[in-house]
Amino acid sequence: MKQSKLFQTLFPFIVMAIPWIYLSFIWKDLPQTIPTHFGIEGTADKFGNKNEIFLAPIVMTVVGIFMYFLLKNIYNIDPKKKYSATTSAIMSKIAIVVIVLLSAVTMFILFWTVKGKVEGMPAFFCGLSLFFAYLGNLMHSVKPNYFVGFRIPWALESEENWTKTHRLASKIWFTGGILLAIFSLLASIKVLIIVFISSVFIMTIIPVVYSYKIYRQSTKLTNEE
Repeated sequence: MKQSKLFQTLFPFIVMAIPWIYLSFIWKDLPQTIPTHFGIEGTADKFGNKNEIFLAPIVMTVVGIFMYFLLKNIYNIDPKKKYSATTSAIMSKIAIVVIVLLSAVTMFILFWTVKGKVEGMPAFFCGLSLFFAYLGNLMHSVKPNYFVGFRIPWALESEENWTKTHRLASKIWFTGGILLAIFSLLASIKVLIIVFISSVFIMTIIPVVYSYKIYRQSTKLTNEE
């Protein structure tokens, strides 16, 4: 038990250390001027001092470790403690995936900086898409809480509304994530970016509209009674 808790505590530091290890290997080969921003075409359009390469890893490391421990312990500060055990298990799974995702994103940023251009975007968006699919796989198990899920007022007020909303969202996000992952490996970058952003918006708005529809129907029935 102690070893398990120790590993859980060290896990985010180990995962976020990977980009720093990579940076230590590439540091000596970096030029004094490096790209710090890339345009839609994937080419560098802004440059800065070599030391600016530390910015992304620092931000990602701080945010990643903070998010990991916040998600792991968020049930302690959630007013809806009715489902604390279930919420804790789900949040722990999300925390692990989030820290791995942020570490991978950091690696991509460092890789692009070394290359001087954006490469591997299909793999990048494929990973993001699978992240959405994974969240979708968990979403149907998420119980009412104030931190994760579709935390719209009418869903938080009704457990039935929350459950129906997240069951639908789970199917949409899982299916949408898988389809986007496949599409990421086939489409051109410009088309991929447009389709990805549009799809995420649709995947988000449909459960919200559905939840509101349930709320309106419930309100109507209550008024009729």
